Amino acid sequence: MGTSADSELARIQESIAWLIRLGEFHRFHRGEAGGGPMLDRTAFLLLSRLSDGTPLTMGEIAEQLDITPSTATRRVAPLADAGLVRRDRHPDEHRTVHITITEAGLTRVEAVRQARVETLRQTFRDWSPQDLSTLASTIDRLTRTLAVELTHDDDFAERHLRTT
Repeated sequence: MGTSADSELARIQESIAWLIRLGEFHRFHRGEAGGGPMLDRTAFLLLSRLSDGTPLTMGEIAEQLDITPSTATRRVAPLADAGLVRRDRHPDEHRTVHITITEAGLTRVEAVRQARVETLRQTFRDWSPQDLSTLASTIDRLTRTLAVELTHDDDFAERHLRTT
């Protein structure tokens, strides 16, 4: 790639860094909907995965979020303490624990989703539907490309990223 491409890549890198920083700024200064302690990214993803009502084991959570089983256990504990998920032992396999989202968890994750969509609605209020579609497609492509390049795992995106 030539100097022009390098310049554009540097601009992209800085823009991505600012996007991440702005997201952190927004969460810190404006909080998050749904009451209770703020949901970090992993907690939100975990509750989102459970929101269809299908219980998951710690191993399944670890696999879906690409974390270790011990990290999954540590991430589930505060959500259970807050009443957002329930831990149930499998009746036949006592070492297996199923994690299920509670009504409070469903309410919380939906409130956070709605608040995030509303923030984006206000942010992009002057954008056309075509511009939004282009942005959504571009961000999806970027996320999938980064998932493969940063993890060196061609199937990472298929295992972890949802398509809408």
